[in-house]
Amino acid sequence: MQHKASGNTPAVRDLVDIRNLTDAQFLSLGLPSLVYVRRESQFGQEVFTIYAANGELMGTTEDSEMVRSAIDEHALVATLLH
Repeated sequence: MQHKASGNTPAVRDLVDIRNLTDAQFLSLGLPSLVYVRRESQFGQEVFTIYAANGELMGTTEDSEMVRSAIDEHALVATLLH
């Protein structure tokens, strides 16, 4: 038996034209698995902060290994910002 794909299937219905994104769609790009890590200074101490793709702060630590562990544990994809 063959099934014909309809325009109401989740795969077709959820497609987004990236050339015409709304502000909300742009802010949600990469969520929930894309994060970025930034090295910052807080109170004179160097820390690593993890932000969601939309800029929401997810966590802060002084230990770079802890950042790697958190990223691996939650199956995230990370990039480093300078």
